[in-house]
Amino acid sequence: MSEKSQLFRFDREPKLLVICQDAGVLELVVDEVSAAGIDARGLTAAEADGVLTGRFDLVAFGGAIAPAQRKSLEQEARFHNPNVRFIRVFAPYAASQLVAAAGNEDLPSVDLGAYFDRIGYSGPAQPTLDVLRALHQLHPAAIPFEAIDVLLDRGIDISPGAVDAKLIARRRGGYCYEQNGLFKRALQAIGFEVEGLIARVNWNAPADAPPRPPSHMALRVMIGGEPWLADVGFGSCVPTAPLRLDAREPQATAHETFRLVPAGGELQLEAEIDGRWAPVYRLLPSPMLDTDYELANWYTATHPESHFRHRLIVTRTTPEARHVLAGARLTVRSASGETERRFLEADEIEHELAARFLLRVEADWRPVIERAALDVNAE
Repeated sequence: MSEKSQLFRFDREPKLLVICQDAGVLELVVDEVSAAGIDARGLTAAEADGVLTGRFDLVAFGGAIAPAQRKSLEQEARFHNPNVRFIRVFAPYAASQLVAAAGNEDLPSVDLGAYFDRIGYSGPAQPTLDVLRALHQLHPAAIPFEAIDVLLDRGIDISPGAVDAKLIARRRGGYCYEQNGLFKRALQAIGFEVEGLIARVNWNAPADAPPRPPSHMALRVMIGGEPWLADVGFGSCVPTAPLRLDAREPQATAHETFRLVPAGGELQLEAEIDGRWAPVYRLLPSPMLDTDYELANWYTATHPESHFRHRLIVTRTTPEARHVLAGARLTVRSASGETERRFLEADEIEHELAARFLLRVEADWRPVIERAALDVNAE
């Protein structure tokens, strides 16, 4: 792991504390962890306030712990051990999460130095909101959104090694599972607490459209007990800054203003475009394991109804403008609101892929480019 990482490894068996709302669940989790040979102590949330006097190395919070109480408990635990590590666990796999964390098996594999070089970041590697904001702006400006491999029937390998080889070493782009998968591992390596989420995309869909299956990966980042939405992989409307997940008022970014609206048990992300609120996607509340994305990725990359199977879509978002290539149509939307649109011939598409979207065009992309030149439908 890069020396820039703030996430330390335990060099001995850590002192472990589990805090849950339900006493029955707590007992079951502690028993399962103890059966794995790890010494763990458990407290209910009601018992925990004011008694975290031990120098615990790893404190696990059940998913039902309220953010305000968790923030208070984290401050108390840090007072006794500034290097304490916090994780959030969920039944029914809480015990396996704890065993993995105690054995350093959950630490992300990523070369932070290489990632920072890829996106042009030279600041501190600390789990703060300022660092998250800086990385969130730089990533979509440096690493374009694209799914060219889907159009070439290559499939998409979302394993960490394959993603890093493609997005970092080969300087390619990728779509949500690759982009946010890499971003998640980089944030975790810095020391952020990050959970994967999944969403139903309804971007540009009419209000009466039937719900789509969950297919978009996003991230929930906890900072000081407060949840933030991080997403560097949504293409043409990717937020350029993290958004407070527990806020309902509009949140301005360098481009659009966004808001999160309750929608049943889900959260609807909307963007203000031309004076109206346009739907982007609906977030499901439960966190996802990394393996949960395998099926969604397979569907997105191979199903005949996946729009990535039918259209060249490449985007890059800088602080100054959003650049979107959809088929033969190039759209540039400046941060101040001006929009430029034009249609490209095949040679122009190839030029823009390299010059505007920073991609190293490969010879076998030419059939994809020529088919895209025939696609003059608006996205």
